[in-house]
Amino acid sequence: LRYKDDAPRRPPRVILLGPPGAGRSTQAKVLANTFGVVNVSPMELLKAEAERNPGIKLKVRESLEKGDPIPDEIMLRLVDARLRQSDCRVNGWVLDGFPENEAQVNLLRAMRIKPSLVVIFEQPVENSVTNLSVNKKVDPQTGIFYNDLDTENMPKSEIVKSRLIHLPEDSEANVRKRYVAWNANISNLEEAFKNVLLSCPSDKHSESIAETIADAIQNNAFDN
Repeated sequence: LRYKDDAPRRPPRVILLGPPGAGRSTQAKVLANTFGVVNVSPMELLKAEAERNPGIKLKVRESLEKGDPIPDEIMLRLVDARLRQSDCRVNGWVLDGFPENEAQVNLLRAMRIKPSLVVIFEQPVENSVTNLSVNKKVDPQTGIFYNDLDTENMPKSEIVKSRLIHLPEDSEANVRKRYVAWNANISNLEEAFKNVLLSCPSDKHSESIAETIADAIQNNAFDN
């Protein structure tokens, strides 16, 4: 992308939303690198919190394995604390997969946080299933994720290939359950962010999606 040396006038505050397996995390990393904003990943915050707190770890594992949302009592506190840190206030942020329900939207309102752009990725359920239940795998020894379609970055070692597994939370039943939950909240999210909303089909090439989002940020298309 061509924007790194020509930052927008105000630090971007970008939210990426979408169904499971739509590529939000990939785009969040690209935007963080392109604009120098903080990549706020609720899942990474959860992992760190789970390592510190065995009780939280158990609740998170139970929710993931059942395909249920992470309890708001956990998620709201973590995101609230992270967005209040100085690096987010100074540099801006990209928030990956939050908010996804009314309680989470209300948290942002209570914090007086107004995103400059909200991107909603559009993807049919079968693509979510294929992306997560079929193509996504992880090396249990290193925690590194791989995608069968990304042959260039697949492990070269046959030993590593042989130990790749699918995560329990990415079973087809769980992905479909998560998709239904996402679908139930779409209209409320679109209404909440209608003035800063950018819809983006997830089946485009990753670089094309990144360009579309970066153009909206760079041109302050929705800034408020």
